Amino acid sequence: MFKHMPKTKFHPEIRFITDYAAGSLPSSLALCVSSHLHFCEECRKKVEQLNTLGSRIFDDLQPREPSQSFDSLMERIDAMPESMQTQEFPASSVKQKHNNQLPSALQKLTGGDLMSLQWKNIGKNFSYSELDLEDSQRETSLLNIKAGRNVPRHRHLGDEVTVVLKGSFSDKDEHYQTGDFIVRTRGEIHNPVASQDEDCLCLSTLDAPIQMINWAYRLLIPFVRGAARTS
Repeated sequence: MFKHMPKTKFHPEIRFITDYAAGSLPSSLALCVSSHLHFCEECRKKVEQLNTLGSRIFDDLQPREPSQSFDSLMERIDAMPESMQTQEFPASSVKQKHNNQLPSALQKLTGGDLMSLQWKNIGKNFSYSELDLEDSQRETSLLNIKAGRNVPRHRHLGDEVTVVLKGSFSDKDEHYQTGDFIVRTRGEIHNPVASQDEDCLCLSTLDAPIQMINWAYRLLIPFVRGAARTS
């Protein structure tokens, strides 16, 4: 069961939030941001502010000559009253309580039944299930780490975005808990370890394979096969 979660510590950079609000993120990254928003009222409010501000800006614009430059548009935005630029808006009407449900986007994608997915076990430590998002540039999976167990030490050959959906894990840098949005970049090496009290469930999307440091695990984990073919 999902427990009451403490305040989320790690959030998407503003570039993720703005692209999500604009609807320009690829499906894999949009799913990660959407899953984080399920747990984070602070970021939900940012998305609402961007949506409302964008609507007000375009409602306020008058027809201009086709030659109007981008700079002039930005000048108009900068000249808007500060109250309009920074106004606080109420949290999303779809605000969800912390309970034993997955984020709504994952509910729809999985039918709300994780046990019905095809899980691949890697020893006794963890398992993963690939999600089909029709995104040829990234591989997206659910990853379950057993309580007190670890994902073997590995190197990232590209960028990875992870959202903790349940439980928590630690590595050499930080302790990550439910709702946290974590970005790993090319060349980083780490060894995630789940907390002792419960399994850790994560959503993860990568644009290139991970490379296990231990050769034995390299033979066991055909991670991000699609990304590996295009890298």
